[in-house]
Amino acid sequence: MEKGEFEESIKFNLSDILEFNSNAIVVKNICIQNHCVIQAYTFDFGKVLSLSESPFIRFIHIIEGKAEVVINGNSTFMQQGDSILIPASNSSSIEANHKFKMICTTIKSETIL
Repeated sequence: MEKGEFEESIKFNLSDILEFNSNAIVVKNICIQNHCVIQAYTFDFGKVLSLSESPFIRFIHIIEGKAEVVINGNSTFMQQGDSILIPASNSSSIEANHKFKMICTTIKSETIL
């Protein structure tokens, strides 16, 4: 099990920690375990992350800014505080029409208790 870049039981503020890099997508691993991966991202304007079809569900939450999430060709425009579930086995991309910060949680188990 990989812990990620953050210490357990220690408070942190993602908005303060995550910094934009010019012309880049930055990823910080918060927690990586067998059945769940939590990552924080920053996207500079114009960057696109194409996610391959995955057998796992992804939960996206916008921390700051605005984003466009495209699932099977259907666009959803999101802003600070918005969240969306990307269903398993669907093509998707995340596009930065503005700079933004987000959390992505990938659930690697088909059975959720």
